[in-house]
Amino acid sequence: MGEQFANGVELMFIGMGIVFVFLAMLIVAVTMMSWVINRFFPDPQGETDSLPPTGPGKKDDQDTVAAISAAIHRYRSNHSR
Repeated sequence: MGEQFANGVELMFIGMGIVFVFLAMLIVAVTMMSWVINRFFPDPQGETDSLPPTGPGKKDDQDTVAAISAAIHRYRSNHSR
């Protein structure tokens, strides 16, 4: 019984070591790819984000939220148990 336990522990550490090495290599590869992309394909100057501007469009957002809330209320009232 003790020998089987020792073999199981050994196999567990080997498996965990392989997973750890794989994840470490994955982190290094993703970091290197990010560096290469940023080095050879930099973001154009002047563009900040792809987020919509805040301000005048705020009214549209409130209308959208109101429409979604009304639709949820109607659905729940029609499908109540």
